[in-house]
Amino acid sequence: MELVDEYLNELYETLEFKRLLELKNIIDDKYKLEILNFKTAEDKYNEALKYPSYYSNIEELRNSFSKAKANLYSKDEVKEYLKLESFINNKLELDINNIKESISNKFILTKPFNLSCKR
Repeated sequence: MELVDEYLNELYETLEFKRLLELKNIIDDKYKLEILNFKTAEDKYNEALKYPSYYSNIEELRNSFSKAKANLYSKDEVKEYLKLESFINNKLELDINNIKESISNKFILTKPFNLSCKR
């Protein structure tokens, strides 16, 4: 566990991670309304997908969700946040794969993936 703590501490000290946290605070403060609109539209659309027989306006809800997402994700801080998040996730996946390879060749290596930004 000591090595894990050391690894995490090193990660937390990187410029990328510090900037990611800074951007999260900026985004949460600066784009409260956009985040609220995005979450509300996403929730309504997901609810309609679960119970389509109760919703005659799924297309309208999808368009509303799409517009709210585009509005939020078009902000410069959000774009930078997503790039940094992807960079850090890829680094973590690479490090995990390196650890797996050093332990045994029987582990299935994971491919880097992009996490969606759930706001």
